[in-house]
Formats: sequence, structure tokens, C-alpha cells
Amino acid sequence: MLTLDQTLYSRRQVLSLGRKTLLVLGIGCLYPVSHYLRAKENQLAVARIASSEMPLKIHWQRLSQTRFWLRQGNDGVEGMWASCTHLGCEVSYDPEQELWLCPCHGSRFNRDGQPVQGPAVNPLARAEVQEKGGFYLLHQPVV
Repeated sequence: MLTLDQTLYSRRQVLSLGRKTLLVLGIGCLYPVSHYLRAKENQLAVARIASSEMPLKIHWQRLSQTRFWLRQGNDGVEGMWASCTHLGCEVSYDPEQELWLCPCHGSRFNRDGQPVQGPAVNPLARAEVQEKGGFYLLHQPVV
């Protein structure tokens, strides 16, 4: 039994234990923080799809769950990165109007990605497309 004069830990022991705990927690946080700080901010998107899964036409076709669009052009497969050059909103292609439409601020681009109506003044970026071993490899352009 402890009496009133006796304590399990002294004040000095409690403070020492608290300092050690904070030191261990601080060191434990260093790895995730350093990993976050060393990460590349703008990793470019890359996609791959079997050419047999996406037979190309003359109109742009979206590669599902990406901003990549593909079509069969005069000189082979063409790719478009569907990101508006105004503020980066995702644009979509309307085959009836043959226009790329931005839902955010109303920019419009022609079939080849050239601006038709602002506020965007720069053309849409073309995605790099490579055909290798029955696959289309797409790389997001550096903007």
C-alpha cells in the first residue's frame, strides 16, 4: 500500500517519460513527412490499352477513366489530353458539333484542339501515342 507520502512515480520521472515519448513520436513522423516532401508533385499520367480493345474511328474516343482521347488520323493514331488550357477543367468532345467543350467557363476548341471561343487562348495539348506490341501507350504532355 502506498501512503500519502509515497508516490508511484516522481514528478521528474513523469516529465522524463513524457520527453522520451515525444521524441519517439517525433522521430516516427520524420519518415512520412520526408517521403511526402521528396515526392514528385506533378507525376505525368501514363496509360496503356490493347489496340484490339479500342478500334479507332475518325471521331475522338475517350479512354475510360482518363483524360486521354484517341482517334485514327491521317498519319496514324492521334491522342489528345483533354484538359482545358484556361484553368485545367476536363473537356469533352461533341461529335455532332465537332467541338471540344469546357463545362467550367465555356471555352470551345475545334476538332484539332485549336481555340474557337475563349476564355482559353492556347490549344489543347496533344498526348504522345506509341504503338508497341499490339498496345497503345499514351503519355500526358508536359504543359
